[in-house]
Amino acid sequence: MDSSFLTLVNVSLGLYTTICFFKILIQFGLSNHPARYTSQLIMLCVCSYFIGLSLTDFAVIGPIEWMRWRAIPVVAGSLAMLLQVILIGNQFSRIQQKVVSRLPIIASLLCFAFFYEKADFFFMATLVAGTVFLSVSVGNRYQKRQYFKMVFFLTLIYGCKLINIYWVYIVGDLMMFFALFYFFLFEQSFMIKAMTDDFKASLEGDS
Repeated sequence: MDSSFLTLVNVSLGLYTTICFFKILIQFGLSNHPARYTSQLIMLCVCSYFIGLSLTDFAVIGPIEWMRWRAIPVVAGSLAMLLQVILIGNQFSRIQQKVVSRLPIIASLLCFAFFYEKADFFFMATLVAGTVFLSVSVGNRYQKRQYFKMVFFLTLIYGCKLINIYWVYIVGDLMMFFALFYFFLFEQSFMIKAMTDDFKASLEGDS
């Protein structure tokens, strides 16, 4: 196996995330509801990241340009997911949710402009913060399980990257499919909860 196999894996991840993204959009539709908007933003960031990675492998995007522009989906997606985790165990008003749902885009643009090279560190920090928060908070057990399984596979992937053996590196890349599988389950459950809360709010408004 050579670099062409890594390219195939990246292209497969791009196709997989694109299919899952549109599947959930078709299932739930577009919405201005802040919780559902946040979930759609995260899935779009993940999809954009792997598509950009594939285009870089095919030399459509230069490696230097990619290292800079990738900060936008990485930072926006990771911060938005941290906000999701916080929303699981806490109740916020619609206005509060709308305000915080705009923060990931602002943060990603700031990171892109001033310290794009810190995007990976930002991603790891938000992942650790989300894990710690869910460990001590009271929330939906199903969502917790999916999040922790996703983090587990991401940790294994990171460990494989640290080992300077090619086949171990490949195994780490392949495990990304498992991490993304649990990621989309988590997002799907979050969309369902957001729709349920929105429906309850509409019933209370009518009454």
